[in-house]
Amino acid sequence: MLRQSIQRTQDTSQLTIKRTAIDSYGRLGSLYDGCQDQLLGILDITFERSLIQLYDKTQCILEKGEKNYKRNLLELINIDEQLRLSLLLNLTSKTGIATIIDYPYIINEYTRILHYSYIHQEERFPDEIEKIRERLESCLIKTNATHIITGISWGIDIVIILQLPSDDNIVSMIDIVLEKYRAYLNGDCNDFKLTRDDVNSYKHIIDTKVYSNIPAITEMTTLHNIFHSISHLKTDNTQYQQLYYILYPISNSSYKYLDSIKNIRFEQYLYELSTSMKIIEIYFNKDILNLLCGHFKERFSNAYKQWLNLKNEYINLIERLSKLVIEIRCGQKHTSTLDRILNHAAEIILKNNIFDLCEDLTDLYNKGYLITNLNHQNIQYCNVIERKIDKNDNEDTLKHKLIIDEHIDRILCSNDLLNKNNPIKFKKLCNNLIDEFKNNIKLHLIYADFSYCTYELHDMIILSSIKNDNKQKNKLIYKEISSFIDNNNNNTSTSPRTRTHIYIPSPSSKLSITETINILLLGETGVGKSTFINALVNYLTFKTFDKAQSEKPIVAIPVSFSITTDDNLQEYKVKLDDLNKSTNENFQYHGQTITQYCQSHIYYLHNNDGTKLRIIDTPGFGDIRGIEQDNLNMQHIIKYIKNFNYLNAICIFVKSNESRLNIFFRSCLIQLFNLLDSNIRHNIIFCFTNSRSTFYTSGHIGLLLKKMLTSLSIGDVPFKKENTFCFDNESFRYLVALQNKIQFNDYEKQEYKKSWSNSVHEINRFIRYIRKKLIPYYIPNEFESIRSAEIEIVQIIHPILETIRNILRKIIRSKMNQLKVTFESDLNDNHSYKIENNIYHSNQHYPHQPIRIDFLEDYKILKNSLSQIQDNMIEQLTLLCHVNVEFAYFLLNIAHYSQNDPFLNGFIRMIDEENIICENRNRNYMNLQLVEGLKKLANNYQQRIEIIKTKLEQNILSDIYQWIKYMHEYPLISEYVIDSPRENLTNDNKITSI
Repeated sequence: MLRQSIQRTQDTSQLTIKRTAIDSYGRLGSLYDGCQDQLLGILDITFERSLIQLYDKTQCILEKGEKNYKRNLLELINIDEQLRLSLLLNLTSKTGIATIIDYPYIINEYTRILHYSYIHQEERFPDEIEKIRERLESCLIKTNATHIITGISWGIDIVIILQLPSDDNIVSMIDIVLEKYRAYLNGDCNDFKLTRDDVNSYKHIIDTKVYSNIPAITEMTTLHNIFHSISHLKTDNTQYQQLYYILYPISNSSYKYLDSIKNIRFEQYLYELSTSMKIIEIYFNKDILNLLCGHFKERFSNAYKQWLNLKNEYINLIERLSKLVIEIRCGQKHTSTLDRILNHAAEIILKNNIFDLCEDLTDLYNKGYLITNLNHQNIQYCNVIERKIDKNDNEDTLKHKLIIDEHIDRILCSNDLLNKNNPIKFKKLCNNLIDEFKNNIKLHLIYADFSYCTYELHDMIILSSIKNDNKQKNKLIYKEISSFIDNNNNNTSTSPRTRTHIYIPSPSSKLSITETINILLLGETGVGKSTFINALVNYLTFKTFDKAQSEKPIVAIPVSFSITTDDNLQEYKVKLDDLNKSTNENFQYHGQTITQYCQSHIYYLHNNDGTKLRIIDTPGFGDIRGIEQDNLNMQHIIKYIKNFNYLNAICIFVKSNESRLNIFFRSCLIQLFNLLDSNIRHNIIFCFTNSRSTFYTSGHIGLLLKKMLTSLSIGDVPFKKENTFCFDNESFRYLVALQNKIQFNDYEKQEYKKSWSNSVHEINRFIRYIRKKLIPYYIPNEFESIRSAEIEIVQIIHPILETIRNILRKIIRSKMNQLKVTFESDLNDNHSYKIENNIYHSNQHYPHQPIRIDFLEDYKILKNSLSQIQDNMIEQLTLLCHVNVEFAYFLLNIAHYSQNDPFLNGFIRMIDEENIICENRNRNYMNLQLVEGLKKLANNYQQRIEIIKTKLEQNILSDIYQWIKYMHEYPLISEYVIDSPRENLTNDNKITSI
């Protein structure tokens, strides 16, 4: 019987469960329901005392995200699969460390998980099994308990999740710093100190999330603060919380584990559903309807009704699945029942509907955000479907339908895709309208949204001046092309041979006259970029394969290669054009990139509109000279493309018959995205060479490439049939070999002819896709961004605050000791000396002058030889407090920083730390003065934040970068090195007491 006994210890030890304590209510003798992973009542058993074993055991593990591409982090911190499933089914509450399940970002190779665990002690029942057995008879009559808690581990459990930038070089530097943290926390080393390079690399961390069984830790936002708090926590045993419960099974319990394989599959299904439902609910809580300002009411209403239905279906599904899992765990049903549910059509439809609604709400939210911002700028939103605009309209009918009064209406026409691909241009056009409105408030500004209509809008336009805009655009593009050709004769193929007239069928959507299509080629050395250029010219010049064989092939880039024929297996060395005259092609050293530097090849297209095709050949990566050469090549590529206003496409070349990706491939893409921002991903094309061997498909390498792209943190990079092209340029090599008098048999000729036919088809599809489907990406002139400024500021917050505390401490000390001559030497320590002799600040141009802090006047020393030093320190403190306000306003109101005010939190932290010093030591006047001074600075900070909100022209990005630059060069900040964690508030030898 269930209520009769617990098996003897030696019989049950193998069935013992060590389960993570996700709550803080379990005690020795607590009953536990393993079917639902819930704590029940406490068994009423009294012992003289429990057995306590001290461990004082620390473990710190650093993991990389690529080990698990699923987002369920519970698995990464070793919470067992049965408890994970219970959390997903809401059988138990998500509390404590289990809240990590709600981590909002994708886990990939740029995610780092630092898991720190400190076990202080374990308490357990003494071996009084007989007494437990006697009590069970009366205690388990009305309970569903399957286990009893007979042991509890107490201590600290902390998980820190860091999202790193997608730059492999920076990631390597950050990993070194994180390993230092891990090694020290794990006890592998006794000394800890970060260099300036370490601190600078750590500043690049994008996001930090903290989860713990100790609530106070979760409020911290930086690894540094947590690091310095751990030692303090370890000395305060009142802070410890439960880490693990030791669960002993009750005799004759029917509790059974869910099959592991089915559990994992089921868990992934539930996690994807719950994540999408969470996102949907967040959107509705953000009051999308208010953001939409009265637009899309019907669409929003339909979405909300759909949400209510889906929510009920989802709740019913979770309830059914929860009940089923409980029944399986109780041994009442078989696990095969789960398979039938997961494969049922209704559940599949529900999952798809949830995913579709999530995407629709994302679009509505983004639209609402756009409409609200436009309204704030006096620009009215108009969905052109309401004006009956469709694919049958033209420029004249657009004007007729959209312009009511041509004297006052100014209409900006665009759509979501255009805005996303070129946000700089969109902002510029909006600003132009706003400037015009300032001069004439009678104007009626309208944003005409073409996102949902069938009319194909190819570019953003202000409707009242379409013709003038087109003329100006053509003029600028022509000027850009002309100047580039004139200035790059040495690097550009401009000979009559390379400026070949090519016939291309005109697509339905023509580019503007004098338009140049700029196509950048990227790929591993030897992948065939240069051969592709040669082949492309021939594919488009000769209408048939027979015509190409009968004439000399066109060679834009000198070629040299080896070829073997099947008849005698003899290898021939083939070359065409004068290799000695080519300074850009290196054929001497195998493994080195043949193309030595970027080179443009410009061709005129015979399509009667003057369009030119500029192919930009680049050095290949994967050079045998190492990653340094690859980085140099990439820097050269980035520098080269800055000469252009725009790119139409970036072609990524990969051999379809390769079995792995080059290790530098990801880094190459990341560096490019860092320059051009993630919007360039819409202009990426994938070209697979040597595709004859993979039957003109992308082969296995395509799967690896797709997996790598999903791991990037730049967003969804399209990888579909329409933007992937498979070439086999062996037919061009065959033409060159014919010129070298090499003979081929009939079978070989047919194979090369087939290769020619397939590649010609692909090249025509390639050019049509670029001309018709892709919108040119305009290369930004400035690379400063709000996001990068946010990262810079967040990483410098702690050094600034610590410098403020240090200066305030010195100001108070100097005031209190102004009559003591012996204190003068103390003032001239390292930091004070720099302040005294530092005239750096007096020669700088600030974006605006710091505002005086009134209460600091009380600290000034009058008629004393130290007064100048004191005045300098007060001036420095005032400046840093002013910068705090500038940075905080920027973070919270412009960058929309997701955390609470980090500067105010920093002041609160410092005040708490100084209060601890006062409590642990004799309270004296000077210690209290520092606490009061910090409180006044915090109050002054809050007042200044409220004042700055009333000023419209604040925190211009260029000003923020000027302040950032100033802070990096500020002596006390630039030389800041993070202290050892031994120098914390609990180490008496290191406390600065005043």
